[in-house]
Amino acid sequence: MPYRSKVVIITARGRSTFTEPQAARLEKTADVRFFAAESPLPPDTLVDMLKDADVCGLTPRSVPSIDGTWLSRLPKLRGIAVFATGVDYIDTAWLKAHGIALSHLPEYSADSVAEHALGMMLTMSRRIHLSQDRVRGRVPPGTSVLGFELRGKSLGIVGLGRIGSRVAELAAAFGMRVLACDPRERSAAGVRLVDLDELLASSDIVSLHMPAQWQGPAAFGEAELARIKSGATLINVSRCALVDPYAVVHAIEEGRLRGYAVDDLFPIADKDERAARQIAEGRLLQTGHTAWYSVEVLQRGYETWVDNICGLATGEPLNLV
Repeated sequence: MPYRSKVVIITARGRSTFTEPQAARLEKTADVRFFAAESPLPPDTLVDMLKDADVCGLTPRSVPSIDGTWLSRLPKLRGIAVFATGVDYIDTAWLKAHGIALSHLPEYSADSVAEHALGMMLTMSRRIHLSQDRVRGRVPPGTSVLGFELRGKSLGIVGLGRIGSRVAELAAAFGMRVLACDPRERSAAGVRLVDLDELLASSDIVSLHMPAQWQGPAAFGEAELARIKSGATLINVSRCALVDPYAVVHAIEEGRLRGYAVDDLFPIADKDERAARQIAEGRLLQTGHTAWYSVEVLQRGYETWVDNICGLATGEPLNLV
């Protein structure tokens, strides 16, 4: 009888995460065990769950860091399929050195994240969040909610991949002039390619669509923020770690930045009085890493994730990082 790979899948809801046809396909392909975990798992628990696995399917919610500190205790493991696009929370160099394949979801959320970026631009430009706070009495009634139009403004996109290209397309529909820079020298219709210095100096809004590095430094710190056009707005639907939080608060205080919107929990919101003040005054907007979260993304994502898990289990991997 041919060997069937042992697969362990950890999600918030276990087997019920998947439709019955999806779960049945997984179980037909390999010997599968499903575990439910709604919060990050301790390393010892994680190792115990995965000790017999050849392949595992993991979500960032249950396993927010994938590295050798616990992987080194799993000598059987040969493949990981993550329910994510970004892999900055994964030590990919360690995986490569130890021959563990990694599959991800490269395309499943591009439209939703791009639309969220436009939503953030509209929220910041039209002061939608501050207007709601004023109506509800959360800020003084005389608080200004004066906004500005996107039409005619310059948008600088840092990273012209799937998401950045879609943002460029949506921004053009608003009548914006779109600039972009990308180390891979990608291009998109109606987009003028420039270097980073020109983009920062010329853009009314800068939108980040670049990956963060595993335990790397912030790509945007004091030096980069000092080069941004005075009064610009910074949008970050990629990773919070891309931008130095103290540097961005300082730039807002000095008036160099009109505001900053990030799709993540702002890391110093509860421990820095200046950050708390910028949030209260509407110049700093945070959403809880929900740019990707939509009905369509979940439907596409689970189908692709099942494909990836089955591919690793059968030795025909898909969507390798």
